[in-house]
Amino acid sequence: MDPSEQITNQEKKIKNLELELNDLRQGLITVQDYYCDLERLTKNQEAAESIEREIVRPQVDDEREFDGIWQFHKEMLIADPSACIPCAEMYDTFVQYCNKTSQHFVELSAFEFIFARMENPQPLLKKGKWKGYRLKTD
Repeated sequence: MDPSEQITNQEKKIKNLELELNDLRQGLITVQDYYCDLERLTKNQEAAESIEREIVRPQVDDEREFDGIWQFHKEMLIADPSACIPCAEMYDTFVQYCNKTSQHFVELSAFEFIFARMENPQPLLKKGKWKGYRLKTD
């Protein structure tokens, strides 16, 4: 083999090695991009789960609690300025209503807190009785 052929073969080998090196670099960049995307998605997912856990769920729970009391207020009570209902009876009726309608019920203290803020008319808690409403009878 003459020297010029040997140089041409070496140049071809070098050229092929350079092409393979280029392919490897492109593959490495693809893997790096994939890893970065995966890392970003993981952080986004963790952030979304954190938002869900710390903000969304408590708001949904609060809304469910309010909705249960609001539905009870709307469907089971009649505004009557001269009427009053003992607290225990009102709460027991609320719990029974929630069980019957599959509404979410809350503890007594939460019920009293939210119910006291209802309107049209606003109930008044006095001496262990809710004033301003009477229960609907079936």
